[in-house]
Amino acid sequence: YSAPMWAAWGLYPKYRKKNNRINDMAMRLQGCFTYSENAAQSKIGHAPEAQSKILIDLQSYIHWLAEKAPTGVKLKGQGFKLLKESALQPSAERGAQVYSKHCEVCHGADGQGQMLQNEVMFPPLWGKFSYNSGAGMHNIKKAAAFIKHNMPFGNPGQLSDQEAWDVATYINAQERPEDPRKK
Repeated sequence: YSAPMWAAWGLYPKYRKKNNRINDMAMRLQGCFTYSENAAQSKIGHAPEAQSKILIDLQSYIHWLAEKAPTGVKLKGQGFKLLKESALQPSAERGAQVYSKHCEVCHGADGQGQMLQNEVMFPPLWGKFSYNSGAGMHNIKKAAAFIKHNMPFGNPGQLSDQEAWDVATYINAQERPEDPRKK
């Protein structure tokens, strides 16, 4: 339930409401670069071109991972397994406490993540280099689901549903780049 691309391979091409088009896998990956990876802040300033080596390599890898997966069906673990609505109104204040206890060790007290030899080890969760407001993670329902099923890294499932809602609310209350579709 971390939105693995191998599980999506057999579903593309498909219509995506986000850009109101039929997307092939290259377009889907470009969307990941544009929103989740905030490509505007990258060295090239935009998502890789459809015929770039990186997109061809990624598609080849994803295809290889999905080699024995059936096509045209939703696979277990695909996408995000959404949580039931929070019993309490999600709280950024409670989320700050959850973040401090469970997330700060990897993502830093300032939410800027960690680099090792100029490579991202743990991504920034807010600020100039984080995902932008057009990313799926900026949707609190999706962020809470991802956090619940995948975090803390190496030991997922520790957080209650309420803690996942709260920390997602806290993270998404922080400053981040604007959705590039907004002019």
